[in-house]
Amino acid sequence: MLNLILCIVCTGGVFLTFRAFESWGVNRYTAIVINYGIAASLGWILSGGTSSMEAAYSMPWFVTTAIMGAGFLFLFNLMAKCTAELGVAVSSIASKLSLVIPVAIFLIIDKTDVLTGIKAFALVLALIAIILSSKGDDSKHLNHSKWAFLLPIIIFLGSGAIDLVFAWFSTPEFIPTIEHAMAFTSVPFSVAFILGIIIWFIKYQTSTTFRPPTKQDFYAGILLGVINFGSLFFLLGAYGTPGVDKSILIPGVNIGVVIFSTLAAILLYQDKPNQRTWLGIGFGCLSITVLMFA
Repeated sequence: MLNLILCIVCTGGVFLTFRAFESWGVNRYTAIVINYGIAASLGWILSGGTSSMEAAYSMPWFVTTAIMGAGFLFLFNLMAKCTAELGVAVSSIASKLSLVIPVAIFLIIDKTDVLTGIKAFALVLALIAIILSSKGDDSKHLNHSKWAFLLPIIIFLGSGAIDLVFAWFSTPEFIPTIEHAMAFTSVPFSVAFILGIIIWFIKYQTSTTFRPPTKQDFYAGILLGVINFGSLFFLLGAYGTPGVDKSILIPGVNIGVVIFSTLAAILLYQDKPNQRTWLGIGFGCLSITVLMFA
């Protein structure tokens, strides 16, 4: 239960931090690269340092998580852009309702988990929620581009793939100790950081408008890195809860994130979701609730 609560708070905190980037005058890309460096360093230090890195290289999940890390940088930038253009509610819904992907796959491959009419109905509701919420908030301070509606869709697919990988490898067979869990979390962060640094230097050398990191970028990156590490580490812990089907745990995590991040954004940033977005939130909550009790 503690892992579940901490995962919800940290994951919601990621979206809330993204939302603050503009008012803090933070360069989004630079802060995200710094965030990956902080998250990776934190994970490796806590997991045991060099010996943990060597052990991770021989684990069956190493290649998969390394590949996943390559997509982290792209997806995280899209999440930050979506949060800035369409609001916290839309970004968090698109990310967390991606539960449809891992839940559907686990329902197919797990013979003890049967796809009932109620579960199918819940998944349809989730898709409706994505469509409704993709129009975004009508807060006056949010300006979005013509193709912004595509952002939630891409985030939906990418987040679903990441959730599937974490849920798949969360069993004691693959993650026998807390140190292994920290190393598992650190591998994709490390890959994303290395790729991010390479791209940063290329941009810095070729662009006349690309500026060096500022104090605000470092502070924002450090804060985001700590929160981001916690979100994935506690997600892995929540998925590893014994005796509970992943098709129930995954919706439980996601409904908590959607509710927490949306309400927190209303309180902290005075976000004002429009009626379509509220309807999407309602469908999303209904979808996950039905799935939890199916």
